[in-house]
Amino acid sequence: MSKDGQTQATESLSRQIQKKLSELSDLVSLQEFGPEGPPKNVTFRQIEAAGYRVAQLMAQKFESSMVESHQRHFENEQPCPECGVLCVVGDKVPRKLLTRLGPVELSETSFYCDACRRSFFPST
Repeated sequence: MSKDGQTQATESLSRQIQKKLSELSDLVSLQEFGPEGPPKNVTFRQIEAAGYRVAQLMAQKFESSMVESHQRHFENEQPCPECGVLCVVGDKVPRKLLTRLGPVELSETSFYCDACRRSFFPST
């Protein structure tokens, strides 16, 4: 793809994202304030709090989804970081990470090296 083609694709994606964010904003407004929108007595702080909750949920969903997608790289044997021996896939280990926007629950694929007698998580 040419640089101009890549720029156009990026701009098109940005427009799609902006459209979806606008739709999400409308849905959140409906949920938070009803069909009439924010009432006269609502404060900016209340509007900001609603926006923060949406940002937190979006970040958590995005991070969980990306980690799940990233885990596909680790569905096969992986070399031990210590000795290089190929190790078979182990269990999925649940993790709770505290991000800047709150906790995110995910699972990591573990591996165990018989030679080194250690577990490792190549995705981290």
